[in-house]
Amino acid sequence: MRRVGAASLLALPIALLSGCVSFGFACPAIGYGSTAHIVLQDPRPGLRLELCDGEGCTPGTVMEPTEIGATAEPVDTGIHLLEGDSASGWSAGMFAGQPVLGYRVTDSAGALVAEGQIAVEWVRIDGDDRCGGNRAAEVVLPA
Repeated sequence: MRRVGAASLLALPIALLSGCVSFGFACPAIGYGSTAHIVLQDPRPGLRLELCDGEGCTPGTVMEPTEIGATAEPVDTGIHLLEGDSASGWSAGMFAGQPVLGYRVTDSAGALVAEGQIAVEWVRIDGDDRCGGNRAAEVVLPA
C-alpha cells in the first residue's frame, strides 16, 4: 500500500509541470483602463469640458482627492484624468469606459455651449478576449 501512495505523490508534481493537470484559467490581477481622445466637431479655444462615464451620469470635473479638513466629498465621475484643451482636444482616462459618456461644454464665463450623452465605440488595444485589456476610443462632440 505504501508503494502506491509514494508513487502517486511523485506523479503529481510531474503531471503539474507537464501541463497534464488543469485547474482552470485565471486572468492576471491587472486594473485595465480606458482612454478616450475627445475633440469638438468645431474646435475653438477657451471652452471647458466636464465628463462622466456611463448612461444617466452627471458630468463634472475630474475626481480630485479630498483635502484634509475639507467638508465636501469629490463627485465620482468615473474619470481620473482629463488633459488638453478645446482647440486641440482632450485625453480622458477612465476607470471603466462605459458605452456612453455624458458631457458638458461651457465657455470661459461658465455659459453652457453644449451638453448631452454620446455613444462611444471602444477598441481593445492590448490584452485578449479572455481577460480583457486596455481600451481606446476617438470621440467627436457636437459642440
